[in-house]
Amino acid sequence: MKRYILSAAIALLIPIGFAYLGGTKSLGAHNWWDIKTIIIGAPIGILLAFIIDLLPITKLYKVVGFLILTCLAFWATKHGQTTFANSYGDDQFAGKL
Repeated sequence: MKRYILSAAIALLIPIGFAYLGGTKSLGAHNWWDIKTIIIGAPIGILLAFIIDLLPITKLYKVVGFLILTCLAFWATKHGQTTFANSYGDDQFAGKL
């Protein structure tokens, strides 16, 4: 149980600290959303990690699955960022991505 608490604390502190130090702004995040997205997404990610950890599959499949999901999330973010910027802020769906 201690392993889960330590892992959750690290998984929360690293991204939130990165955002507070301006890392998300340097990657192109909007000034209003730079920290809010991390505060929303980090707990969701931890919850999903705990759920996936309970599944009866091997660790290799779990790691590969998370890598694929991370790549898809990065693609959705970059696609939304580019489309939203190209639409001069009018494309609401791209802004939500």
